[in-house]
Amino acid sequence: MNVIIIGDKFQKRMKSKGCVGLIKVNNKTIIQQQYKIIKHSFPKCRIHYVYGFDGRKLCSFLNKNHGAYQDLNMIANHNYEKYNNAYSLYLANQYLTGDTIIMFGDNYLHQKSFQNFSDKSGSQIFINNKQKSKLGCVIMNNKIENIAYDLDNYLPEIYFFNKETTRALKELIINTQNHNNFIFELINKIIDMKQTIRPFFADYKTPTLNKV
Repeated sequence: MNVIIIGDKFQKRMKSKGCVGLIKVNNKTIIQQQYKIIKHSFPKCRIHYVYGFDGRKLCSFLNKNHGAYQDLNMIANHNYEKYNNAYSLYLANQYLTGDTIIMFGDNYLHQKSFQNFSDKSGSQIFINNKQKSKLGCVIMNNKIENIAYDLDNYLPEIYFFNKETTRALKELIINTQNHNNFIFELINKIIDMKQTIRPFFADYKTPTLNKV
C-alpha cells in the first residue's frame, strides 16, 4: 500500500506557523505523529510526502532525524502557490499503482484513526462525526453520493482507494485541466463515473490546530 500525504501548502491563517508538518501538538510535530501511527497501522506501507511551503525547514528536521525517517519519500512541489491539490497529487502519480491512502499534512491522526479499517471493503472515505469539518458528504445505500461543503457526515479528508479507483484518479490528475481541482472535486468526478466508494466511520476527537 502507498500512503500519499499532501503537506505542501500553509493552512489558512497559519502561515506564520511555517510548514504544517512541523506544527507541534502535545510536544510532537504532526509529521512525527502521522508517521508513527501510519507505520503502526500499515507496517509495510510506503509513505510519500509532498512538501512545498517552508520546505527547507522540514527537510532539515528530517535530515537531523534521518535514522527514524529514512524510508519517507519526499516529493518537492515548487508550484504549491500556483496550483491546487490535484497538481500536488499529480507530482506523486507514479505511486498511484494500487491500494492508496491519501491524506493531508494537517491531518492530526488518532490511535483509533485506522482501527477496524479493512481494505477488503473497497474504496472508502473516512467519516468522523465526532469532529465537525467544513466538508461533508451524502450517503445512500452505504455509498458516497456526493462531497460538498456544509454537509453532515464530516470528512477528516482521509481517503482510501483500491486499484480500480486509483487508476481512475490517475487518469484525472494527468489531465492538466484538472490541476486546480481540490481532491474532493476529483472524487466527485470519480463517483460520476459510477465507481463505488463507501463510508468508513472512524469517530474520535483530535486536538484543534491553533490558528493565528
